[in-house]
Amino acid sequence: MRLSRIRKVMGIAARPGLWPALAQGVAATVDHDAVLRDQRFATILDVGANKGQFAAYALWRWPQARLVCFEPLPGPRARLAAVTRGAAEIQACALGTADADALIHVASRADSSSMLPLGDRQKSLFDMDEVGTLRVPVRRLDACVSPGLARPALLKIDVQGYELEVLKGATGVLPEIDAVYVEVSYEELYVQQALAADVIGFLDAAGFSASRFLSGVKTDETVVQQDILFTRR
Repeated sequence: MRLSRIRKVMGIAARPGLWPALAQGVAATVDHDAVLRDQRFATILDVGANKGQFAAYALWRWPQARLVCFEPLPGPRARLAAVTRGAAEIQACALGTADADALIHVASRADSSSMLPLGDRQKSLFDMDEVGTLRVPVRRLDACVSPGLARPALLKIDVQGYELEVLKGATGVLPEIDAVYVEVSYEELYVQQALAADVIGFLDAAGFSASRFLSGVKTDETVVQQDILFTRR
């Protein structure tokens, strides 16, 4: 068992509030506490919620916040509903630049599914493959969230290479967002995905600065993926 996995298990074991999610087979992403522990949010938009790994953490860390989750795949979404137990608003769609239907590329590890085809690097690095596609609704975040969010507001994005498309569809709501927590890639893991520099540049133009970095996924001591917290300047 990798050291990071041991630390995660120990972190969940030390937090009884995360045990109900674990009983549903979902390990909350307690590793994010290294970056988010001292942050305070009244609204959390969880884009790419999967089966509730971040949602379980968010409900534990900010129990009074409004939590809105977006997950297009029905299997993970059912587990998400079980984990959040009515404490989250769950929207059954992917997010992008326009309201339409599109194919999602389903990975053998569901949390690596993407609106983009899996690249060879993703398949080899994480030992997975693409197992099918599914037509899902895609919406702009601007069309899904009404103005007047309770502040401070966090936009969390973990969408496997589709981060920039989500942000481009959120230009109306971004002025109400105080922090963006997004996974970025430094190598092309999905076909024609935007890389870290593109996401960072977009958020910089929108008035956000990178403030904290999670350790990230490394290969040969090179960071391939990383979660970055951006805060409003």
